[in-house]
Amino acid sequence: MSTGAALKDYAPPPIDEGNPPGSFGLLMAEMRPAPGRLRNTLLLLAQVFIAITIGETFRIPMLSILIIISFFLSGNDGASNTSTALMAGMTILAGTALTIIFLMLSLSEPGLRLPCMLLLTLCAGFMSQAATLGPLFNILFFWIVYMAMNADLLEAIGYSVDGFVGNTTDSVVPDAVFMPPEESMLHLLLWIGFVFLIGVTLLVVTNRLAGHDPLVVLRNGLVARLNAIADLCDRRSGSAEDARPLYRYAEEGVAELRRAHDLASKLHPELSRRRAGIAMIRTMARLVLIMVFLQPLQGGEDTEFMRAAGRMARLCARTLQNRRGELAELEAEETDLPALTERFRADPMRFPLAQELARGLAVVRALILVPDAEKHGFAPEIVVAVRSYLKPDAFRNPAYARAAMRIALSVTICYAITRATSWPGIQTCVVTCFLVSLETVGDTVHKMLLRIVGALIGAAFGIGTILLLMPYMTNLTDLLLAVMPVTLLAGWIKSGSDRISYAGVQIALAYFMTVLQGYGPTLDMETGRDRVIGILIGNIVVYLVAVTFWPVSVTAVARRQLVNATRILGTLAAYRRTEPDAIVETAQEIEREKFGKAIAAVRNAIVNAPLEIFGFTPSTGARRIDARMVTAIQLLAVPIAILSDIRVPVDNAVQKHADQLKGWFDTFASWIDDGRNGGNLVETLPPPPALPDDPQREIWFAVLDQRLRRILEDLVPGDEPETARPAIDVRPVQA
Repeated sequence: MSTGAALKDYAPPPIDEGNPPGSFGLLMAEMRPAPGRLRNTLLLLAQVFIAITIGETFRIPMLSILIIISFFLSGNDGASNTSTALMAGMTILAGTALTIIFLMLSLSEPGLRLPCMLLLTLCAGFMSQAATLGPLFNILFFWIVYMAMNADLLEAIGYSVDGFVGNTTDSVVPDAVFMPPEESMLHLLLWIGFVFLIGVTLLVVTNRLAGHDPLVVLRNGLVARLNAIADLCDRRSGSAEDARPLYRYAEEGVAELRRAHDLASKLHPELSRRRAGIAMIRTMARLVLIMVFLQPLQGGEDTEFMRAAGRMARLCARTLQNRRGELAELEAEETDLPALTERFRADPMRFPLAQELARGLAVVRALILVPDAEKHGFAPEIVVAVRSYLKPDAFRNPAYARAAMRIALSVTICYAITRATSWPGIQTCVVTCFLVSLETVGDTVHKMLLRIVGALIGAAFGIGTILLLMPYMTNLTDLLLAVMPVTLLAGWIKSGSDRISYAGVQIALAYFMTVLQGYGPTLDMETGRDRVIGILIGNIVVYLVAVTFWPVSVTAVARRQLVNATRILGTLAAYRRTEPDAIVETAQEIEREKFGKAIAAVRNAIVNAPLEIFGFTPSTGARRIDARMVTAIQLLAVPIAILSDIRVPVDNAVQKHADQLKGWFDTFASWIDDGRNGGNLVETLPPPPALPDDPQREIWFAVLDQRLRRILEDLVPGDEPETARPAIDVRPVQA
């Protein structure tokens, strides 16, 4: 079969962007049930019930803090919940101790305290961006600054922690009545530290007893991909509709599976020792992309092979779900998939794909039967990087210093507003500055929206509870029943994806700060009102500062990651295996994993770009790289991987063409970065070589060339100027 004939009917697989139409459709998609979501929601409800019961029984002041800790520090699995709770708890305790020391030195010296607070705010902004543990440093410095702010309101501080002299709500007495304000503040700081310790202990214990195991997430992700492969093998229709689930998995990549594996390793140390999980995740990523390419090429003559492959994939999925019941059947399965691929040897396009599919399924089967990667000889070496608390460019990248100045300016403005108005209830505007000031404008606006929407919903429910239900409450059971619906709603949202989870935290925060005041029923609705007003003020200030001083668009981050991904493609194209017959080569796998992470970073970066309403509109003549184009660049990894893994010795002509492709990919990356040499991309793309003795590489070089030229046709039309670099376009694209 000639190259031209083979390519004549070949078309790239259609891409399903998976974007439900309209904002309401997106919201409904985010609210759909997911594995483990109900469990996490019920676990949060249990923590709330336990915290309220303990707090009301023992009359713990600031009871709402216990509940806020559960929502703020909870993730979607037991491992991350435990580690996050311990690290955040230690950070808050350290911050409380440092605050006490700081106030001992500066409490009576406002001229010293205020500049030091500004310096700490700058440190918070800088370390949140430049440190590898940025969020923890941000919490640490924020806590010191926020608690030190209260030193300007010493009279009000004394009324923060209540004592009681009887058994009724009317007998509550603020501690400022019987101790000086300075001692009241020390009392407040020590008590908050103790309450945080109780909350963190509650969170750790409940998650160790009933937390969602991330190993379940990892197993479900692998099983879902194997079943999608099996479904496509069984149907053999070649229709795009049948392949949609697999296309979505191809776009998602395996970053979430790798994250679940790393978290599961904390609960199951044998995963790190055996490394079977990492090997299976990498193999699964290859299998999904191989099937995306193989699906449009299926024909009647490959029925036996596809049925056998589908049966193997289905059996592997069942064994992962029920190892004890299905392991014997998997061991007894003796279908020789590599032998069945021989019928494709005359087809240089499908033969490498069939070989890769057979090899990948064989690897998955071997890992399930003996889950120890080293025994199979295909486990990449694990290189432990030197731990650094700062990013490599911490003191060279001006973006970190600019971020620090933006946060400091926002905090200063909000602090001045609270002091000028003498309205301590709106101090949430200062908290907002620390929590929503992120690297880019799009990410900042996204978190601002979640914060204000969550606060509005929580405050509304809280005021509604006070007006409609509080007059009829007589005991603890009534209170627990009243808060249950809102807790379930907030917990369900909190247990969702990162797109909406922060709104669940804010719903719980605003609701319980409004409802849980003192040790009994309350009619005070000012707390909810003041909190919402403070958040509104903080959001406005942060947004104006973010778009005025050194604004950073999410598309700049996406562009940087896309340039990195394109250069890695060039490296992979020119890569020459030192052991052609080895199943896995460590250096090559490392580069492939870097490419997958870079593409995932591009997708994560552009998701909030539609929120950047002002200031980032690309010029009219700029070329656009949309979500479909990102997927097209992602799928270039498949022909490049096939070319590298073909078991035919590489001659000089092949290596020369591969080196030329690497140089071209570098030029392509430079054009994406700054617009250089865009007009010559089409002319300088090296044509695929004629390789009569290596027909497989000949046709796959042609496939790669075809895909590259199709990308260039969209990005570099002949009637546009040659100087503009491509714009990152994030408008939803429907398949």
